Amino acid sequence: MKSYILAITVTMFLSALFAFQNIGDVTVRFLIFEWMLPQGVWEVLVFCAGAAIMWIFSIFSMFEVRGKYKKEIKAKDEKIAAVEKEKKTILESVAAARAPLPASEETGQGHNTEVNAPGGMVE
Repeated sequence: MKSYILAITVTMFLSALFAFQNIGDVTVRFLIFEWMLPQGVWEVLVFCAGAAIMWIFSIFSMFEVRGKYKKEIKAKDEKIAAVEKEKKTILESVAAARAPLPASEETGQGHNTEVNAPGGMVE
């Protein structure tokens, strides 16, 4: 911020110096208007008007870029949410796969299994 204040101060000083060195009157015509101003004052006014116009355009440009970045951030947030949801689903399936089987399934009581006996007979 201090560099901007310094730049503005130096520019104002140089503009004032230029205006005092160019004190000859100039007739300025624009559309239906006509003014008699010292040349230095006129050029400083034109410079200030140009700086103000460029500042206004830079503000519009800043809003445009800001909107673009907001859209990008929103898209990234949605992508992150989708990845987080997928991660949660994967972690839940891994946790379910690692969970111990209930006691009835471990002992084989819940299943009807047929075992082939050594003589070819089925029990």
